[in-house]
Amino acid sequence: MSRLLACLTLAVGAGPLLACLNDVELPAHEREFRSQYRSSNPPPVAPSSEPTDRPSTRFMFGAGAALLVAACVLVLVTPRTRS
Repeated sequence: MSRLLACLTLAVGAGPLLACLNDVELPAHEREFRSQYRSSNPPPVAPSSEPTDRPSTRFMFGAGAALLVAACVLVLVTPRTRS
């Protein structure tokens, strides 16, 4: 149980850290980007005929979530043998 709790704590804590790893921009670069972004007029975006979320992607996320729940139930329900 303690291993499961440690893994969950690590997984929850590691998510926001990924955003900080690539944040090496200097303030001058950010100001330059903002000035270029504000001055340009982007072309209009044509609507896509392709769906934004494919059914296969939803299926993969659903299957992954189901496997995660099944693994958690299996770990918590299986009786432990003491040696």
